[in-house]
Amino acid sequence: MEKDKPTGPKKKKSGRFRVSRRTFIKYSAVTGAALVAGRVATHPVLGSVTAATEGGESINEKMVATSCLNCSTRCATRVRVVNGKAVKVTGNPQSLVSEGENCARAHVALQVLYDQGRIDTPLKRTNPEKGRGIDPRWAPVSWEQALSEVNERLQSMRTKGQAHQLLLLHGLNTISDEDIISRFADAYGTPNVISGEALEGEAEKAGEWMADGNYTQSAYDLANTNYILAFGASILESEKPLARNLRMWGKIRRERPNRAKVVAIDPRYSVTAARADQWLPINPGTYGALAMAIANVIISEGLYDTEFVENWTAGFNEYKELAVGYYSPETVAGITGIDAATIRQIAREFAVTKPAIAWRGKGATNWPNGAYASYAIFCLNALVGSIDVPGGVTYQQNPAYKPMPEVVEDDIARQGKARPRLDLRQTSLFPAAEVVTNQVADSILEGKPYSVEMAIGFNSNFNMAAAGAWRWDEALGKVPYYVHIAPFASEMAQFADILLPATTFMEQWAYDHSPPGSGFAEVKIKQPVVEPLGDTRSVADIVFGIAKGLGGTVAQSFSSIGDDAEGFVRYRTGAIVPWRELSEQGVWVDPSYEYYKYDRIFKTPSKMFEFYSYGLEARLAETGQTVKDRLVCQPHYEDVQFLGDSQDYPLVLAPYQPLLNVENGSQNYPWAQEFLLVMHGAGWTNFAEINSKTAQALRVKDGDMVWVESPYSRIKVKARVFEGVHPGVVGMATGEGHYAYGKWAKGIGVNPNDIIGVDYDRISGQTAFFNTRVKVYRA
Repeated sequence: MEKDKPTGPKKKKSGRFRVSRRTFIKYSAVTGAALVAGRVATHPVLGSVTAATEGGESINEKMVATSCLNCSTRCATRVRVVNGKAVKVTGNPQSLVSEGENCARAHVALQVLYDQGRIDTPLKRTNPEKGRGIDPRWAPVSWEQALSEVNERLQSMRTKGQAHQLLLLHGLNTISDEDIISRFADAYGTPNVISGEALEGEAEKAGEWMADGNYTQSAYDLANTNYILAFGASILESEKPLARNLRMWGKIRRERPNRAKVVAIDPRYSVTAARADQWLPINPGTYGALAMAIANVIISEGLYDTEFVENWTAGFNEYKELAVGYYSPETVAGITGIDAATIRQIAREFAVTKPAIAWRGKGATNWPNGAYASYAIFCLNALVGSIDVPGGVTYQQNPAYKPMPEVVEDDIARQGKARPRLDLRQTSLFPAAEVVTNQVADSILEGKPYSVEMAIGFNSNFNMAAAGAWRWDEALGKVPYYVHIAPFASEMAQFADILLPATTFMEQWAYDHSPPGSGFAEVKIKQPVVEPLGDTRSVADIVFGIAKGLGGTVAQSFSSIGDDAEGFVRYRTGAIVPWRELSEQGVWVDPSYEYYKYDRIFKTPSKMFEFYSYGLEARLAETGQTVKDRLVCQPHYEDVQFLGDSQDYPLVLAPYQPLLNVENGSQNYPWAQEFLLVMHGAGWTNFAEINSKTAQALRVKDGDMVWVESPYSRIKVKARVFEGVHPGVVGMATGEGHYAYGKWAKGIGVNPNDIIGVDYDRISGQTAFFNTRVKVYRA
């Protein structure tokens, strides 16, 4: 595809969000009464107050406890409501995740709620043709008609023995909605519940699983750490849990006498790098080599934690031989572009400045060798004794929700769930994978291992978020019947046959808990802040309605768990905390955390931390693969296989997620757009960010329109020339480039995923976002 028109709005163009001083004062007057009562936000019990203005107008103000969903941290919040209108979002001081603070994304919740582009009634497609830019010609229908048509299709598939050919896709949803979606799949009989997790951090999880047997995102005791090696981890922009990271950063950098040191290792001068003590612009994709060189220094100089290594690890001697024999700082300096003296410096500091954390982020792991890079980096934590200690790696604890009864299965459900999954997880292709999101598009297009007869998407937008985004356009165009459930008409919704309008997270009942990365257990409620706008229903209520409409064993599986969204939340949380307390406080916290649980936390075959992964060896055997070279099960570095020839495409594309790239998939929010690129003081666009030396060689100046071309396509965008990017790299923010989703998003900027090729980490199935080569030239 080519985008021949210059992207991004001109500042003088009308229709963009600009607030004059007069307008600001007018808006401020609306919330004046709420601002006067600012101290209410710190009171543990929420309630409502009614007062009268001098003119006799009645003002009813209340604070409602709920939680955010603009990123996966799902922070507990309090919303100030005046005369039925939500006017302000604050943090909930009862929560330990962000300690009562909010990040910028939480404030955008008001624009999510009151987005004028929301869908307010069920819609049916009247144009049978599907494709990017094709008008669906929506026609309003009733909920009764829409659900009747959906259930008729679902029932017909079960009758024909095609239950497994139903595909359920979900992006960022509440934990309770994800529980409901999974239960529906079990009861209906499909193995194909596909989340967007493999577009995020599956390689990171696989690296930890190879080491300690826990397939999860790592948790860190940030408040007590003294040293952080941030490998491709944009801690202050996009690393999960974001709001907690921001709060803990303030603690360790400004609220302690012994300020923690941070070393940012990233080809891009990120917000994290700008706030760190040291920035190392590493060569793209060489993080694993650097981790092994750091291990070389620590082991060679006897700086490792001998007590932990001797008592709680397996495979150390092989790891030692590998690191010392092949990864000297001098050798690795030629690979990474970081000189040997600097490698020795950070290795020694990391080993002696305890407690210390080696943090691997998406920039380090979303590569074809990502799981091994994750493994190599994670092993550094064990080497210095930072496993399950104050200030080190911790292990996530989750609340004990009331267990749900087993689903009521019939033969159709049992046979359907026994069929192969469309994403090919835990096969010889992706032996450790829990989900392989992007593979599903190819499985649909190829019709293998079988065709998809119907798909339902829940708050998903893989057409924007996935590498090789155009494949999702083609795949959804091939699905005979697609139902999209969301508050907004996203790119993915353009391919729907039925569009069901969901409530936003400010209007629904749900529960969430503290995300991986926090460590401790915490439950957070979602409850309606205002009455649902339009004729909308929550995801959970829609699924309850579909299940009841199907009848039989599917309906029976939903008959004793609360009957609707609110009832389900009460049912699941009742065993943890009294309902009145949870609804008023909004949060339940279990602050206790026990360290040094070495006899319980390691889920590996050896029941120890494994420098040689016996778990991976066993998994490979399960998928019919024999380990002929023990290196396959060890942390190590592999040369990156780039997409595109270096002669034709000399630069490497490095997409990144800015803090105000809102994770619900939409960017149709003026507040988020205005401050999207804080490093550049710019919004309403994105750039091709290139180093000044590279720009000079290309005869490109700052502000020039350029083509960024890969072997797959090209996009036209403005150049931003500065020193904060590796000379061999083109940085580009994600979140822009929408071709749907509303007037504040559509047609603004470009989507780097439109030119990124499709590749995977072969262990975890994680999509590789950083190994596509490009060339840049003036437009």
